[in-house]
Amino acid sequence: MTILRTALEARREEFDAHFALAHALEDRMVLELDAPIGPVNLSARHINTLKSGLIVHLYNVEEAIMSQALQRLGGALGSSDPRRWTEFSLREWLRESTVSRIAESNEDGRLETVYRTSALLLTEPTLGPQKLKKPSGTWDDKGIATFARRMNVTFDMPPEMWQRIAASPVYGDKTPMQFLAGRRNAIAHGRRSFEDGASDLRLADIRTLADIVLDYMGYAADAFQAHVDTDAHLLPVS
Repeated sequence: MTILRTALEARREEFDAHFALAHALEDRMVLELDAPIGPVNLSARHINTLKSGLIVHLYNVEEAIMSQALQRLGGALGSSDPRRWTEFSLREWLRESTVSRIAESNEDGRLETVYRTSALLLTEPTLGPQKLKKPSGTWDDKGIATFARRMNVTFDMPPEMWQRIAASPVYGDKTPMQFLAGRRNAIAHGRRSFEDGASDLRLADIRTLADIVLDYMGYAADAFQAHVDTDAHLLPVS
């Protein structure tokens, strides 16, 4: 099992344990009218708070895997000669090392940034671990697709998976991962309280959403790992 797959499976186990706890507590509340746990009498508000936690937790898994994917790609670039980087690799390295910094400087500052990055490319055989810039906004399938396209990463997914991540009326005509990102942001930034953040979702709905997101992230992890393992970030040796 690859590094990214191993990381995903560990995170998935954590989420599944969290979900199992929420499910067990809901069953206890439903089956027993008076279901105290210590000084707490279980109620719908406790379950709703746990459901919001599951939404935040699920997004955390997605973000963690994408953060590790960017680190793996940046590490692969940094351990290879920049002269062998593909056009896609070089562009994404420049996006983070140069473009994102130029707008923050005056003319002399911009010149210094360009000089330093040019000098690195001309003088250093390897640069060490490099940072890559994620697309703006919260991670979702569209953001992941944007970054994959920029790096020329190939996704090998069956038609059934593409159908599962498609926009749906179930998710307000958004994709499941767009729905997750929006709902997570609403909870994390206080637009929805933890008690209200997922009160309109059943645990079964969250399980369905989680299975879609986690299965998709499996394909994403494989795609980014394969990109590094096959040296697709580098020009072929002539």
